[in-house]
Amino acid sequence: MKNIPKIGLKADPAYFDWHNPLNYDVLELGSKDPGLGFKIMKIIDSKKILEGKELSIHSQLSRIFSCKEKGFPEFNEAEIGVLKAEIILCKILGAKELIFHMKVEKLGKDEEKILGKMLKFAKKNGVEMIFESNSKFAGLNTLDVLSRFPKLKYNLDLGHLNTGIGSNDIGMPVDEFISKIKNRIAYIHAHNNNGQKDEHKSLDEGTLDWKHVLDMIDIKKIRKIIMEVRTPEAAEKTKKLLEEYFKRRK
Repeated sequence: MKNIPKIGLKADPAYFDWHNPLNYDVLELGSKDPGLGFKIMKIIDSKKILEGKELSIHSQLSRIFSCKEKGFPEFNEAEIGVLKAEIILCKILGAKELIFHMKVEKLGKDEEKILGKMLKFAKKNGVEMIFESNSKFAGLNTLDVLSRFPKLKYNLDLGHLNTGIGSNDIGMPVDEFISKIKNRIAYIHAHNNNGQKDEHKSLDEGTLDWKHVLDMIDIKKIRKIIMEVRTPEAAEKTKKLLEEYFKRRK
């Protein structure tokens, strides 16, 4: 099969030690990695270590704009400051994408305006922000965000999709959801679970029929598939499963 997506590793310390990236050329780093630490000398050193790697960054912010619902609306300014810093971090390291989450609830008009400004700020700095749903997978609100920002690309997290199916938070049959978003998917997180908990296991260790999901997607539009697993063994197994899948797919 031609135009196979690049397969990479999530090298956040919560999942993997990126100082030992198993010879992967494609890496997704977490901005809270102590090897980066928002300290310029560490960032410069990391840039040298990571030279030649194709990088993206995963935001450390798990639910942007949830501050108001939690009773601390003023904290939103702090989150936006972190998001800006992450965009600059991407620029320095040469990471082309910043993967980010937002609150589960529907965005307000003021929040939509702020997000629009952040997307423009990222683009100005040569970084593309890519939206990912949380493990509490609000399918209808995901569609709402994508409808408000027609150029925003989507990261389909297979593990989060499966917990959304298990909890029915997805709000519709999985085939219907994929049909509505498949033209926006540019990036995939590959892992599996039991449908109840976001376990980050290898693709063959869970209840999601991941091959069926990938069958519904235009793979030519996918830039990267990042393995978001917790052990070297799970990474090696998942990589092999993906490579075998692409060999069979026509």
